Amino acid sequence: MQQPIVLPRGGVLFPTAAGCIQYGAVPETIKDTMVLPEGVPTLYVIPERLFAIERGISLAELEFPAYYNFFLKRQSIRVVCRHEQRKILEPVLREALFGPEQLDPEEFAGMARDQLPDLDAELAYFRRNPFRPGVPMQLEDLIDFCEFDSSGSARIAEGVTVSVEDDGGISIREGSQTRWRWMGPPPLPERTVRSSGPLKSFRGPLLGVSVIGSGHGFDPGNRTSGFIIWIESEGVMVDPPVDWLDWFSGYDIHPKQVDTLILTHCHADHDAGTLQKIMQEGRITIYATPTVMRSFVAKYSALTGVSPVAFRDLYDWVPVNTGEPVYLNGAEANFRYSLHSIPCTGFELRLRDKSLVYPSDTLNVPDQIRKLHAEGVLSNRRRDTLLCFPWQHTLVLHEAGIPPIHTPIDYLATLSEEVKARTLLVHVAEKSIPPGSNLKIAPTGLESTKDLGEQPLAFQEAVQMLDAMSRVEILAELSVSRGCEFLRMARRVRFQASDKFIQAGKRGDDFYILLSGQAGVWVDGKELKVYSAYDYIGETALVLDQPRTADVIARTDIEALALGRHAFIHLIRGTGIAERLVRLARQRTKNCWELLELNPVFEGLTANQKTQLEICMDPVEFEAGETLGETPVLIEEGIVRVQSTEGALLARIEKAGFAGDPAHILRGHTWRFRFRAETALKGFSFDPVELRRFLRNNPGVYLHLRDLVQPWKVAAGIE
Repeated sequence: MQQPIVLPRGGVLFPTAAGCIQYGAVPETIKDTMVLPEGVPTLYVIPERLFAIERGISLAELEFPAYYNFFLKRQSIRVVCRHEQRKILEPVLREALFGPEQLDPEEFAGMARDQLPDLDAELAYFRRNPFRPGVPMQLEDLIDFCEFDSSGSARIAEGVTVSVEDDGGISIREGSQTRWRWMGPPPLPERTVRSSGPLKSFRGPLLGVSVIGSGHGFDPGNRTSGFIIWIESEGVMVDPPVDWLDWFSGYDIHPKQVDTLILTHCHADHDAGTLQKIMQEGRITIYATPTVMRSFVAKYSALTGVSPVAFRDLYDWVPVNTGEPVYLNGAEANFRYSLHSIPCTGFELRLRDKSLVYPSDTLNVPDQIRKLHAEGVLSNRRRDTLLCFPWQHTLVLHEAGIPPIHTPIDYLATLSEEVKARTLLVHVAEKSIPPGSNLKIAPTGLESTKDLGEQPLAFQEAVQMLDAMSRVEILAELSVSRGCEFLRMARRVRFQASDKFIQAGKRGDDFYILLSGQAGVWVDGKELKVYSAYDYIGETALVLDQPRTADVIARTDIEALALGRHAFIHLIRGTGIAERLVRLARQRTKNCWELLELNPVFEGLTANQKTQLEICMDPVEFEAGETLGETPVLIEEGIVRVQSTEGALLARIEKAGFAGDPAHILRGHTWRFRFRAETALKGFSFDPVELRRFLRNNPGVYLHLRDLVQPWKVAAGIE
């Protein structure tokens, strides 16, 4: 009997008389279908939810299937969805395929007219329909929407009907027979683990590049292009591809070591991994032009169901204006718009004596640029700017994609041998490299990191120590003068794997900040927690002046900063840090940590994140029938009723359940429901101010909590 085809990157195919129907369009699944005998489908069914929060990916990524079918097969794809989903997907797809309807009006306000790139004219040029001269492409040329009717059915092709099931899945009928039935949502991508052995240590160069992927969106054998620029050993991600986190497996790299991101444009092969980064531990900073940022917000606020204002609050944004330098970890970066089908920026970056250039996706062919100028698409200045490409940099990281929206590799093969020696190619398949051209694809993997050989500053160590201090939550708000004291008192220490550098029952003499490596916390022969870079250890014994309560053993080689007992107490004097740490120590005598690990959202948090939550938790009890009020509670014992304002029962929450509204906590939304103890209740309340701070600094937790409470919020008429 024929079986459905579960795709490794997500989604599932159902063979039918009308062709394969794909349920769930996950980023890059086209790379799976391209190599199948059935080929890339033309029929797609969108699941009930458009976005999988638990993986940070869209389930309605139709951009590349639409491109493939239109440009290679000269046909549209058929998309079956609900009416309300179509209202979301149509503007999202127009944004992705053709660019924004309006460029950000403030972005070019301060520039002289002859300096402005006429992006409207350029986008109009690329939007020309290649099969109907003189007619611009429309969304309807690429995508044919088919809506489920009021009974939840849609006739997708002659004799083939798709229906929505009560469990959120679908059934497919051919004639009078139900041929396929899939329960629940489509499968998500398989996680890929590169190494199961001991973690490898890695320290980024002062200036260099680690390439995550060098392929393009239609290259089945390679990960889509994206890379990390290391600046003063801290990472800046550039257009991370989907599931880039798997690429880090096997290496000892903490999310806080890569907490900055450059977004060049909003095609799916460049922006699909960005929200995954936002949802990691900590808060990230994104560098993008106002126009690119507007596109990003428009796409992903719609897909996630988060309002644009709330979505923009999930990360810090540094607006990039072309022609004005911005600074990343001390490096100067200059951005400019490339020649592409949607607004797209490339950049040059310099740190002291070394530099690199990345144009992102662009048509970088002099003859084509001159032709577009002759047709009136490009102004004189825009033509000259594009023709004057900065090939002189230490490293040229250049794309080599499919024209006319990319630079053909035949042109790059004509570059001088001296330039080609400094050039690495991305966005290209290995088979496309002409033999004997001396062109090189950028090697992927941390072990292939390209070090540009920048020399350290005289005060490099002090910079790294202050950076580490600023990334520790309890120390981040200390003054500059305290930072100077920290530099004078802290010392670097190293431990080898398996070293027990804290022993239970012994006097506590040091406070540690891990710089690299991992440490396990052991009690009664069981490892309870794992700490890594920028986590802190050893504070409890110091602030309470009592013996150590656990063993701490190095899981890998460790480099850390250490402060002696008196130095640590001196550093935090006169602040609220000591009080917060004492509160944390008392909390650890209770079972709130274990309770956090039972909650479906909190269980996946890092040890550092759970520690931050412990600090803002207090034990609380309620009698049966008592209202919990507006203070969020993590339930330890008992049952909580979730009710509408009219008293209707919406849900029941039991042990380890979270009774609270994340949108109210973070954004001050009005409560539209009540929590009431159905039985006697014990739990831990969260300090609203501290929890708000935590959710703001960990937006992924906010999105997961929001998704967790969504069902009863929908019932309450809130979403």
